[in-house]
Amino acid sequence: MFEKYKSRFLAKFFVLSFLFVKFVNKEGGARMEFTNHNNEVSYNQEKKDKREWAIMRLFQSNFPAFPIGRLEKSERPDFLLYAKKKLIGIELTELKYERKDLEFNLRAHEDYLSEIMSGAQEIFEKQSDQILVVDVHFKNELGPSVAMPRDQKSCLIKQGFIERIARIVMDNVPESTGTKYVIDRMSKYGDLNLPSKIEEIHVQNVTGRMTEGLWYAGISTKVKPLSVQSVSQRIEAKNEKLRCYNPDCTEDWLIIIQNSFLMSSFYDPNTAREALQHRYYSEFDRVFVFERSEGQVTELKLRVEKGCK
Repeated sequence: MFEKYKSRFLAKFFVLSFLFVKFVNKEGGARMEFTNHNNEVSYNQEKKDKREWAIMRLFQSNFPAFPIGRLEKSERPDFLLYAKKKLIGIELTELKYERKDLEFNLRAHEDYLSEIMSGAQEIFEKQSDQILVVDVHFKNELGPSVAMPRDQKSCLIKQGFIERIARIVMDNVPESTGTKYVIDRMSKYGDLNLPSKIEEIHVQNVTGRMTEGLWYAGISTKVKPLSVQSVSQRIEAKNEKLRCYNPDCTEDWLIIIQNSFLMSSFYDPNTAREALQHRYYSEFDRVFVFERSEGQVTELKLRVEKGCK
């Protein structure tokens, strides 16, 4: 009898060992929450992998000289390209917009915008078979603060954004693959019904080029410009890690994403001329700046310092 209960106890113990138990004191009582960290890590990794695959697809479609070969997801570096007679390691990195305002929860804002765009994409794709890349530029004074509780008012505001964005995109789908519309209040495809918090919406038809749509958002004002210093810092940080990457790679590429999917990577491309013309030290064989919003790929000039790979 003891052995039977012992076995049951051990089974339950091993199951619970995968769970993190935390107690939250609420209104004088203790509330027990179970968080499966394995599932959480897996979910976050899945989101990261999906975002990186999306960036790579966009980079490939905007860089005609991208070598033909088999592209595989990897770690250290992010991708391996099995091209003819060579193995290319490709690492992705983003230029982060750093705010010192401790009350501004940047990650929470990014999650909030991601929820809006996922909802709008779901509504659109239930009504259309067109595959789109949609980029919504919110004004800096987005509101409501996502630090506030997700009460009914906050949820209604978010749902309002979701439905308005889906409807505006539905009414402005580019007619042919490769065509891109910029929807604001003044252009040919202007829409006076744009929500006041939205600066503009970019819509590109990629039907036939990509297998799934990409909908994302960012803040369009008050952003840190691309600079020689910020690019140098990214290259130097990745130089230090290069020696830990796959030693079988015959070439190593670094792709620096500008205006990436997350608003904390948003920069003004108009101020980037000096940074793009500068010559950098790097242990990578090739370094690119990929301006995602405009689909522009710039290969940087390098003074290559080959270290230990």
